Amino acid sequence: MAKIFLALFLVIFGLNLLFGLNIPIWVTGVLALVSGIMLFMEYFSVRVDRK
Repeated sequence: MAKIFLALFLVIFGLNLLFGLNIPIWVTGVLALVSGIMLFMEYFSVRVDRK
């Protein structure tokens, strides 16, 4: 799941750089933050179970 967010961040960031889209910086920041947190959670094997 983290790799999906990372891929989405990279695509949006790349399109924003290439074509000058008016995507707010907070959108790319949130995507980067979520993907980074999820990558750390996967690396350290943190599990979040539904109850």
